[in-house]
Amino acid sequence: MTSTTDSVARAAVATVRAAGDMGAVWRVAVEQQWHLLAVAEADGGYGGSLTDLADVVRALAGAGLSTPIPELYAGATGGAVGVALPVGNGETLVPWGRWCADVLVLDGGDTVVPLRGARERENLAHEPVDELTVPGAGEGAGPALARWRVLHTARLVGGALAGARRTAAYAGTRVQFGRPIARFQAVAALVAEAHAQSVLAAAALERALADVDDDASVLSGHAVAARAAGAVARIAHQVHGAIGVTQELGLEQLTRRLWAWRDLWQTEFEIECLLAAGVAGRGEDYFWSADA
Repeated sequence: MTSTTDSVARAAVATVRAAGDMGAVWRVAVEQQWHLLAVAEADGGYGGSLTDLADVVRALAGAGLSTPIPELYAGATGGAVGVALPVGNGETLVPWGRWCADVLVLDGGDTVVPLRGARERENLAHEPVDELTVPGAGEGAGPALARWRVLHTARLVGGALAGARRTAAYAGTRVQFGRPIARFQAVAALVAEAHAQSVLAAAALERALADVDDDASVLSGHAVAARAAGAVARIAHQVHGAIGVTQELGLEQLTRRLWAWRDLWQTEFEIECLLAAGVAGRGEDYFWSADA
């Protein structure tokens, strides 16, 4: 992370943390225009890279904070405010939809539609994920969808890394039977697994950012990060025990987000099925490459 990106990330964390409810978080994100960090200056942005923006998203997620940056960025690339994620039968999920005037339908056709009549819903983390009926959804995967996936992967990775670090720190300080629980083999194995899962997800994100136009890398990164998010959340609660579910500790705020982000739109199994379909249709070279 460059010094400039680090400054933006720290400012974003402080600003979102002070914002309060989800409506305030949305307004702050729109006003601060963090999503324009990865938009070219000629197009009204700040000329940074997708990696720069992913670093900001990771920092916010690592602080256990919800933001619409991935959705705002993907929508902006197609001339809309937010995004709609098709789930079949004309139904779509619209993260943060209640505040969007229009959305980019991320179905490969990248169609902009006005947002009317959305049914307000919330996910496990109390984030707004509204439902909308959009007729005539297309097929395929466009560049806006790939970039949303990469930034959503960054969101998963930030939360997973934070969860693994927090679990390791707790295991190192929680004393039971006269010694830290991290010194018990079973607990140490869990801490190691959480660390390994989060590092694997970070590596998959790095690969996806290196080749965002390669749908295999992007899908792989999303699938690996989604699995890591679930594993880290599970392990965090195993290690923390009953205190982990208390609001006073604050762990549940992060783990609820990890589960909600993991399950947003597609499960890791569904993403892996897309990878399998690519392999079946285009051969083994679709997935394996010499420079991977």
